[in-house]
Amino acid sequence: MVTSRKIIRFLLLWGALSAVTTPALASETPASYSKLSNKELKSRALAVVKAIRQLVYSYNEKDRDLTSDFEAEYLATRTTERQLLQDQWRKKIDAAQGASLGNYRQNFAPNAALLREELQRRLPKRLQSRDTLKLYSTPANVLSLEVIADDLELLAKSLPET
Repeated sequence: MVTSRKIIRFLLLWGALSAVTTPALASETPASYSKLSNKELKSRALAVVKAIRQLVYSYNEKDRDLTSDFEAEYLATRTTERQLLQDQWRKKIDAAQGASLGNYRQNFAPNAALLREELQRRLPKRLQSRDTLKLYSTPANVLSLEVIADDLELLAKSLPET
C-alpha cells in the first residue's frame, strides 16, 4: 500500500534529482567540451555519471517500494483478484521506469553523448569503443542507464590528467 510517507520520500528523491540537473548540466555544444582540459572534462563527465546514478537509485527505491506493497497486497488478496493486482503493479513499475528514461533523455542524453564523443576523441585508439554509442540515445530500460554510467565513468577515468 502506498502511504503518504512513501509519497513524500519519493517526491524528496525526485526533488533532489531535479536539483542535480541544474544549469551546470545544461546542454553543451561539442565545441565547449573540446575547449576543456582533460581534468575539467573528466570532472564534467563524472558529474553526469553521478547524476545518472542518482536517477537509477531513485528508480530502484521506487521499485522496491512498489514491489514491497505489491507482495503484501498479493498475499492478502483472493486468488481470483491477484491477476488484476499484478497487472496494476506492472503498470506502476512500467510508469516509474518510463519516467526515469524520460528524465534521462530530457536532462542527460545530449550531454552524455557529447561527453562520450569527446572522451573517445582524446583517448588512444586501443581504448576507444563504439559498442555503446547507440545506447546513449536510446536506452531501453533503467539497466541501460547503469551501463551508460559505467561506460562514461570508465572512459573518464581512463583519460590522462594532462
